[in-house]
Amino acid sequence: MIRQFFIAFIGMIAIVLINSQQHKSHRPTPVFRESITQLTLPNNATAIRDNIIDNFSCENRIYGYYADIDNECQIFHVCLPQNRGSIRWSFICPAETVFNQETFVCTRTNNSIPCEESEKYYILNEEFGKEDEPENPEDATYDPLDIDNELPVTPFYPRDLRARRKAVTSQNKNRRVSSLNTQNPVKFSGITTAKSYTDTKNSSKFL
Repeated sequence: MIRQFFIAFIGMIAIVLINSQQHKSHRPTPVFRESITQLTLPNNATAIRDNIIDNFSCENRIYGYYADIDNECQIFHVCLPQNRGSIRWSFICPAETVFNQETFVCTRTNNSIPCEESEKYYILNEEFGKEDEPENPEDATYDPLDIDNELPVTPFYPRDLRARRKAVTSQNKNRRVSSLNTQNPVKFSGITTAKSYTDTKNSSKFL
């Protein structure tokens, strides 16, 4: 009796183990698409480009749009700096187009700059957030307490400001010189020179 019970118990354990192994074998093997998962691209991104590479980093980059040269500019990223690290959003251009770093839009290859030169145009991201230079100088701000502000302040255009400052300084100098040249000489009445006084005195002796 005990022997039969023991055999039945062993048989039950064997059945449980076999069933568990069968369930494990039927589980689908997960297939990870690491590059697409990290880039958060659409599921059909591989239909536009195969072998997507995830090497681009937003570390130490300012806010802006960046063409992914490793992916032949078919992919571009938006970087947003944070106090700790940065946030990256990734996008893929439509088929037969690339991200034009010069214009920040997806265009056909023949209408875009060479992809390998895109990094030279990353500096254009510095223009985000800048204000346009006012057309009317009166609209510019001026701080009278700042001795360096000879002209209205245009903080986002230092080169133009220096050029304008130099031009105005030269113009002011020309005005001062012109003003001195056009001044009329001062005339004084009732004053005789020493020579004329002597000649008058000597001539009186012959009278």
